[in-house]
This record gives sequence, C-alpha cells and structure tokens, in this order.
Amino acid sequence: MAPLIPASWKHTLDNLREEVHHVLERWLPRREKSRDRDEEFWAPSLVSSDGPGLDLIETDDEVVVTAELPGLDKEDFAVEVSGDRLLIRGEKKAATERKGRGYYSVKQSYGAFARAVALPCEVDADKATAKYKNGTLCLALPKTEQARAQRVKVHIRGA
Repeated sequence: MAPLIPASWKHTLDNLREEVHHVLERWLPRREKSRDRDEEFWAPSLVSSDGPGLDLIETDDEVVVTAELPGLDKEDFAVEVSGDRLLIRGEKKAATERKGRGYYSVKQSYGAFARAVALPCEVDADKATAKYKNGTLCLALPKTEQARAQRVKVHIRGA
C-alpha cells in the first residue's frame, strides 16, 4: 500500500509545521482562556510534534499515564498536574564521543520538550504516585471523589 503522503513532501510538511509553530509562538499569548471552559491551555502545543509518546488509561478509580522518556534521568524532566491537564516537560542532553584509528566522532543531542494532555476527569494530584524505570514513566493519578461519583451505570433489560 502506498503511503498517504509522498516521502518527497516530508521536508516541506516539516517546514510548514515549524512555520505555523513559530507564528503561534510569536503572535498568540502563551496562555489564553478556552472559550467554552474556564481553563487555560497553551495553543502552540497543539501543533508541536515534540514531547514523549504517551498512553493514557482510565479505570474506575484512577487515570494511569505511561510516558516514554528514553535516555533521560529523573532530574531531566518535570511533571505537573493543573486542573484536568497533565504537563510533562524537560530537556534532553546527550553527547557521545568515539575515537578510533584515523577518526574522531562526536554526536550531541540537545533539546527541550513539553507535552500537555487533557485528563478525562479531575484527579487528586496530592495523592499521585510515579515510577520511573528504564526510560518509562508511569503515573497513577487517583480520581477525586466527585469524579468517581459521576460514574453512571446503565442496566439493559432483555428485549
């Protein structure tokens, strides 16, 4: 099956995404109120491709978020919960140096990232727990009593 976007367009699309991100960063305030909710969001994060991959699972009692942060130490990133938003931000700093017969190679990788995600309900950030092992962050965010109470059970009778 042929790809939806030709490989020759990738560079052009990457440039377009960077330009849109730059315009949003420059002309929109970093934080603005959402029109239909009384909360804040960061508009440029909507078009950013930076940040870790995330999995979010909602259970009856908690929201579990797993983030991929390979190559980072736990001091290299921060996790914040504000209202029904989760923000993971950090900075990657890596350098490798190799020497051999007739060559010398240095590779460096630096860059800041931020990833914001809307949580499906209110969580109790004070009771949150986190585990970080082998580049994987696992957050357990317990739901508030109010969020647990909003659960609706539907009973269906046979026809």
